[in-house]
Amino acid sequence: MGVMMSVSILVGALNIVLAAVLFVVYRGVYSRTRAPFSFALLLVALAFLAQNVLVVYAFVTMMSLVPSALDPYLFGIGVLEAMGLGAMLWTATR
Repeated sequence: MGVMMSVSILVGALNIVLAAVLFVVYRGVYSRTRAPFSFALLLVALAFLAQNVLVVYAFVTMMSLVPSALDPYLFGIGVLEAMGLGAMLWTATR
């Protein structure tokens, strides 16, 4: 297992945590407002959560099939997603 792939898995785990917290925040907003837009945000957070669980599972189970040349790109994608989820979470808690 390459170092970059291991770090990509850790970033994916961070994304799972961020998406789960975002889901909890949006669930609270939806329970208070019952607005369709809040429900849509809840579904977006759920989609991010499911996508990141699938990504981490795929990285762990199929890393031997992924060429090591892709590792920096997969890491970069994960970091950019973490930044986006972090921005969404920061905005949702303000």
